Amino acid sequence: MREFYKVLIVDDEMLIRQGIINYIEWENEGYKIIGEASNGVEAMQLMETHHPHIIITDIVMPGMDGIELVKNVKDSYPETEIIVLSSFENFDYVKQTFQNGVADYILKPKLQTDELLQTLNRVTKSQKKTTQSKESQPSIEEILQKIIAGYQSIREMDYAREQLSKDTFILIESFWNKRTDQQLSHHIITNQLENRLSNAILRSVPFKENSALYLVNFSEMSINELKEAVYNSSKNISANQLKWVISNPFDSLEDLKTNYEITHKKIIQYHFYLPEVNFLFYDNLPESEIVNTEFDLNHMIYLFKRKQFQEAFIYLNKHIGLLSNQYNTDVFEFQSWLENIIFNIIVLLGNMNYGIEELEKEKYQYFQEINEAFNVREAISTFDQFLSKVEQKVLPENAEAMSNIQLLLDYIEENYDNHLTLSTLARHFHFNPSYLSSYFSKHHKEGFSDYLNYIRIKNAMQLLESTDKSISSISEAVGYSDPSYFTKVFKKVTNTSPSTYRKENKRQN
Repeated sequence: MREFYKVLIVDDEMLIRQGIINYIEWENEGYKIIGEASNGVEAMQLMETHHPHIIITDIVMPGMDGIELVKNVKDSYPETEIIVLSSFENFDYVKQTFQNGVADYILKPKLQTDELLQTLNRVTKSQKKTTQSKESQPSIEEILQKIIAGYQSIREMDYAREQLSKDTFILIESFWNKRTDQQLSHHIITNQLENRLSNAILRSVPFKENSALYLVNFSEMSINELKEAVYNSSKNISANQLKWVISNPFDSLEDLKTNYEITHKKIIQYHFYLPEVNFLFYDNLPESEIVNTEFDLNHMIYLFKRKQFQEAFIYLNKHIGLLSNQYNTDVFEFQSWLENIIFNIIVLLGNMNYGIEELEKEKYQYFQEINEAFNVREAISTFDQFLSKVEQKVLPENAEAMSNIQLLLDYIEENYDNHLTLSTLARHFHFNPSYLSSYFSKHHKEGFSDYLNYIRIKNAMQLLESTDKSISSISEAVGYSDPSYFTKVFKKVTNTSPSTYRKENKRQN
């Protein structure tokens, strides 16, 4: 039996991590890289899953740094040995880690193969290894996962080439909202897709709980056939909830990592901003609107300090509307921007002596929901909930809310006969549509659609009383393109049909 020590690499610099991973042929030396992390928080998550024997970690990292990581690991996993990487200027920090049980350290300038192996061998003398058969070969799925992560061995890459020998590769991923689709699984989707790709080699790459990633290797299959297979695979699965991505074809396994990290993740990002789109492929990506998305935080602060809250909300929602159509914006950047605005508003209100205790308690829940949002709509919905709470605190003192409602009502009165929707009204007044909907209902005690129907039917009643125009002409004159729908709405509002109303109420011009 061949035995391996499991090793976890932790450093906030990707080049350092990749350098360590590629210094030696780990499995030839008796070690196995089980993962990498960019900070202590990610490392602790991997600890729960993989229980490595050894951690090689940097000290200075964002979030949870190396000192805190050492304490947490030694508290929860005392049997795990830790090797600290240090530069000369932060060596004082290394001294602190020895008090918490660090096994050894390596100065980064001396990080060479021999030095690293000697240190590893020193700290593993008394550890129990994890066993793995010398004869056994990792599965092709495990090797593909390692290739994407960037720490496959030369032997594993050669084996993957033997197993996937066709001309062309392509990545397909299906993913779903884990909040609403608890019953979906990789197994269900894999069976559906395999049945439709019988002429290709399909390999699942296990990465995330609520998605299924596949590498497809083929020679004599067109992209249209792949698309057709994807369309058909989702016919009987969670209607309108399963999302699909096909990224660019490539012709070498060496390009798998680059294709996944650059092209594939970019398309996944597009899906965040397009909640209504279920199929998104590399050759049909929509164009982002080219607009100035610079946000002036100082201007928002100025409006708050002058208690011009409604103007501040309009400015905020206009910017959110712009960001929502910038598909190239990193999702994490968009989510962080929303969280930063929440943080700044709470601080501002506190400085202005508003009661913020409830908002302070709830802010981390808002942050969590924004971070876990499946799409832009969910993220903005959470942000709107926060703004609604802020409004309750600041707008009772402010008469401009009613003034703005009157502007909305006047605009509807003047434009009811056009193709008027919540979205067109929101664009005209620079509101976010979902925010405008809740704002309208809150301050007018009636929804936008109900009020628009009321105005249109009121004017239709006048035309029925005073003119001989046909029902269809009056329908069109007040903004309804479908006379039958107009009749249905008219009856709902007046409890009678347009023709009956005319007979009972017609008067001479």
